[in-house]
Parts: sequence; C-alpha cells; structure tokens
Amino acid sequence: MDFDLALENVQNTIENFRDMAEFNQSYIKPNIIYRSATPIPHQSPELLLNLKEIGIKSIIDLRSAVEIGYASYNDTFLNNFNYFWVHYDISMPPEILIQGGVDILPFYKQFVWYSLYHNKQQIRRLINVISRPENMNFVMHCHAGRDRTGISSAIILLLLNAPEENIIQDYLATDEFTQAEDMEFLIKQVESVGGIESYLTSCGIEQKTLERIRERLRP
Repeated sequence: MDFDLALENVQNTIENFRDMAEFNQSYIKPNIIYRSATPIPHQSPELLLNLKEIGIKSIIDLRSAVEIGYASYNDTFLNNFNYFWVHYDISMPPEILIQGGVDILPFYKQFVWYSLYHNKQQIRRLINVISRPENMNFVMHCHAGRDRTGISSAIILLLLNAPEENIIQDYLATDEFTQAEDMEFLIKQVESVGGIESYLTSCGIEQKTLERIRERLRP
C-alpha cells in the first residue's frame, strides 16, 4: 500500500491524527511521532494495516485507568504494537490548587499547572519511552487528543527547540476549544523554572537522555 494513501486512511479514521512535524518541519523529523485522539473506537484489520504501513511501532496511551476500563485495546492491537501506558493524573484536588496559588485561574491554566507539576513521574516515563530507538515510531494519544496530548507534544517540541509560535500553531490545529493563551501559559511556566532542560531535569530525566532524543528526532 502507498504510504500517502495509508496516512490519509488513518487521518480519515482517527480524529486529530497528525504528524508532529506538520507545523515543525525544521525541528522534528517527519513520520516519527504522531498525535491523535484515541484510536480505540476504530480498531479494525484495516486500521491496523494502515498504521503498520506508515511505520507505527508503538502506542503511548495517556488516559486514566477509568478511561481504559471503559475502552481498551483489543488483543490484536496489543500484540502488534509496543504499548506504553503513561497515566496522567488529572484529579486536580482543590487543596493542591489553592496551595499552588492557581485556584483563581481559569480551568485550563489550572490543568496545565497541575499536569506540569504533579505528573513529573509520568512525564519522565514519556520522555524515557520516546528516547529508545526500538520503540520508534509512535502514536501518542489521550481521549480527545487535545489536553494531555497537547501538553506532551509541547514538552517534546520545546525540547527540540521549536519556537513558541510553531508550538501554538500545532496546538490550535486540534479543535475549536484550544486557545493560544493556554499554550502561552504552559511555555511561561516552563521558562519560569529555567527552561525545558531544567524542567525535565527536575522530573528526574538524565541529560544524556535529552541529548539522545535531540540527536534522533531533530532533522
């Protein structure tokens, strides 16, 4: 099957499925990391074939245990891909938000803050998974492919030195609910702790891992 046709078939099947290089061709190699909404409602032999044709080897699932309990991958998909669960905690207890001084912010800015500072273990796992060449190439998804996937995509693109305007453009391509100011808030949060390397180091990620990702993903 032709690569372009297979990619078109996947994009017509899975909502928000796109190459992370779409708006960042100068900063990330194409056809390595795709982002999307959950593929789970669309599992079929045809989708499996098309994903294989575009080179997908691994699935990174950012959903919660509850979401997975409602909708999970079938055995055929699990047997054909490396499956990694990177469970973002999105519980956002009010006392944590108050303690962090973000309880008065709009909801999505609270979500960004909580995701960054109370999911460091999960972000470390995400970065470590994508650093291993045997796991490439990936599709990364949450439920809608907007919030957790958007934050994860931004972290990866920041590590690859993509400019703010490109990261925002990628985020806004998701749907009508995304707003530039929310991604601007995420970038400012990362800058406030010394930049992306300082932030990821605070997640427990080794410098050599960050260098390995840049070496493999930058064009």
